[in-house]
Order: sequence, then C-alpha cells, then structure tokens
Amino acid sequence: MSSNDSTAKEQSFLFNVNKIFLVIHLLMLFMFSSLGVDLMAGVSLISICFYFLAFSLTKSEKLSIYVYSVAVEILLYMILAVVCLGIQCNFQLFLIDAMFFLFSMDYVVLRKKKKNHVAILLCCVYAIALIILYMLDGFYAPLYKLDSVVIKSISIAMISGVVFLIITCMMCLLHFMSSEEGAMEKQAQFDALTELPNRFYMMAKLKNLFEAEKQGEYFLAMIDIDDFKKINDSFGHNVGDDALKMLARTIVNKARGVELSYCRWGGEEFLLLGKCVDGEVPKNFLDELRVEINSKSFWTSKGSGRMTVTIGAGKYKVGQDYKEWINFVDKQLYVGKCTGKNKVVC
Repeated sequence: MSSNDSTAKEQSFLFNVNKIFLVIHLLMLFMFSSLGVDLMAGVSLISICFYFLAFSLTKSEKLSIYVYSVAVEILLYMILAVVCLGIQCNFQLFLIDAMFFLFSMDYVVLRKKKKNHVAILLCCVYAIALIILYMLDGFYAPLYKLDSVVIKSISIAMISGVVFLIITCMMCLLHFMSSEEGAMEKQAQFDALTELPNRFYMMAKLKNLFEAEKQGEYFLAMIDIDDFKKINDSFGHNVGDDALKMLARTIVNKARGVELSYCRWGGEEFLLLGKCVDGEVPKNFLDELRVEINSKSFWTSKGSGRMTVTIGAGKYKVGQDYKEWINFVDKQLYVGKCTGKNKVVC
C-alpha cells in the first residue's frame, strides 16, 4: 500500500472521529444551556468552533497536531466541567476515554514516529488530573448547585457516554486494523510495478491445487522476455519497466474469458497456470499470446521498440510436486532459449 493511500485512510479515520467529538460537544452545549450553566455553555461554543476548524486539520498532513490539540481540549474541558458541577457528575471519566483515544491514535497516526513519547506523557497527565480531582473532592464547592436528581441523571448519562465512546473507539480501531491487514496482505501477494500477483500468490494457488488433487487437469507456462538486459542497457530501466507493464497488460487481456491464473514470477519472468485442453497443453493459445506480445510496441528515446518472448510449458506429470513442475517448465524455457528464442516449447 502506498504512503498516499495510508495517509488517506488516516485522514478519513480522523475525519469520522472529529464528527463524533463535534456531536458530543453539541449535546453538551444543549445540556449546559438547559441547566443554566452559562460558563460551560460558553466553553462548549468555543469547543464547537474548534472542532469545526479541526476538520481542516484532518484533511491536511499535520494529523499529529490534530491529535495533540484534541487531547488538550478534552483535558481542559472536562476539568472545567468538574469545577463547575462537581465530581459526582462524572465528567472526569471522559479522561479515561481520552486515554483510549490517544492510544488508538498512537497506532493509527503517530506510529510512523519511531520514538513518540507525547502520547504517553499526555496519558500520564490525564491520570494525574484524575487523581487530583478525586483528592480535592470535598475541599471545594462546585460553582453551580444542581438538584441531586439532576446530578444523578447527568452521572448516568456520562457513564453511558464513556462506555459508548470506548466501544466506538475500539470498533473503529479494529476496523482500521482489519483494513490495514487486508492492504498489507494484498501488498505481500502483488507486484507493485505490474500490479500482477507475485510468486507467493502463485505458490499458494499451486499448493491449494495439489491439496485438492486437481493438478492433473492443469498446465504451467513460464514466459521470459528475450534479451531483456539489452532493453535496459540500451534504453534505460524506465523503458524496461514500461516493457514489463506492457507484457503484463497483454497477459491480463488475453486471460479474459479463459480459466488462466498468472503472476510475475521474478525479474522478466511470468508464470501462467491454466486448464489443459483435451488433456494437453494449449500450444496454439500460448503461441497466439507470444505473437500478440511481439506485436506490441513500447516507446523509447529512439522511437518505438518491440520485444519477443520465449515460453516453456508443460502439463503435470504424476509424481511431481509443484516445485518440480515449475522446474520442468523452467527447463523447457531454457530449451527454447538455446534453440533460437521467440518460440513456445511444450
């Protein structure tokens, strides 16, 4: 997965997180306004403006600034809420949520930094703030007096909100991790240049074929570009890469409507796995593919260029394992190289 794709996922993740925080502060504004807690209503308005502005940070590449800014905002907001209404309302529990948020963001965004102590430091500050708030309980009177029933209702609402946010945070993190795992698995099995599957994909496919005991119905074909080194030496590696991509596109187009798997085996070699026709290797099909590749042009500084390929193929022989089968078609390819190139050897 490219760095651009990774950044886009991180930005999308934080954009959704910011929406959740914005909704929470809108609900807080409604609650404080209804209770006549004017100081926290004003603070909520400031926080709402902050989260609207924060959307621009989630769309930039300064994602760490967003994370740290939100962490500080949550700390200050919840301390003020406790000062205004008292610890019995349980606003301080949102600091525990903030710790989950920081550790989640440490994985999603901040993991790119080898040494990131800011998230740990902020979590320590949260813990210290929680301890101090509980220790000071009883030593000061809240700025606003509320009925005990109202306090209990707020407390229940805050506990419910904390649990909901923890569950939401964990679900979002698991979704992100699952997405990352899928992207990494694809990256591990696909060639970045040609966008074809790589040899690990093909080896897994062959292993599954042998486990299903269906290998007798199939053939393997190894394709190798003739004199590929001359293309690189004469025109440069960028032109060589273009030639490889052109060959890959030709294979993909030829495979449409046919039961044919393919991969970039390595370097300028490509491996095909397909079903035999009437129990034999479909030499006509492979020869058509060879001719089609020969007919394609790639552009160079000296004009258009063409390439030829040699193909070594063979159907499964009883007693072979998949490695021996691959070695057999590789030897067939070698025979073709030694007898003039630009041909199919079955």
